Amino acid sequence: MKHLKTILFSVLLLVASLACSAVSNLMATPTPAPTVTPASTATPVPTSTPLPLPTSDVVLFEDSEFTNSCNTDSTADVERSVVNGQFNMLINTAQYVGWSECTKVEFSDVIVEADAIQVAGSKDSIYGILFRYGLDDDEFYVFAVSGDGFYILAIDGAEHTEPEIIVDWTESSAIKQDQQTNHLKVVAIGSNIQYYVNDQLLGEAQDFRLTKGTVGFFVGSIEEGGIQVAFDNLKISQP
Repeated sequence: MKHLKTILFSVLLLVASLACSAVSNLMATPTPAPTVTPASTATPVPTSTPLPLPTSDVVLFEDSEFTNSCNTDSTADVERSVVNGQFNMLINTAQYVGWSECTKVEFSDVIVEADAIQVAGSKDSIYGILFRYGLDDDEFYVFAVSGDGFYILAIDGAEHTEPEIIVDWTESSAIKQDQQTNHLKVVAIGSNIQYYVNDQLLGEAQDFRLTKGTVGFFVGSIEEGGIQVAFDNLKISQP
């Protein structure tokens, strides 16, 4: 299952990156990342080790109603809407991903957190947070979880012929399944990225390639469409 997820995630992100690039610039051609780039490193954190949660009193952006923040443009493949104060993404097509930026301002060192719940579709799903999303070059980090309890950290965009997996699919009991809410959090300071689910630190990674960008949400289907995820309580804070 882990190997299958990795292959499908690579295909999905590549297709979506090319599609998104074609919409924004029909003449754009993705360029592979330089082979001399040092590999990122990831350090899993034992779940039994209690660690303090990063907190901040300085809120840079907060939205619990999504009236004028996230992009709600829709297509036949992906529907984006605000329902009952939650930002919803519905993926109608199998093996397809969609994302939406939710801020106009680019952030560098940030704490990003949001609640997410899969409200429809099978467990063969992917959903999570985009951060340091550069709209000009269409590159971003994505921290995502699956409907069957795995998580992944990756970087992708128009400059990549395939996504760069920073942390491969890893199972975690911290991830809730079966239409339960997961609180997702990412702490990005310089090249260090920490990732949490339901206030449990799952690990950290080092990657220096993206330094700033906007924040948004990401949803993908694997074997079948009909994947719908609702996001709420988006909060961006200063570390």
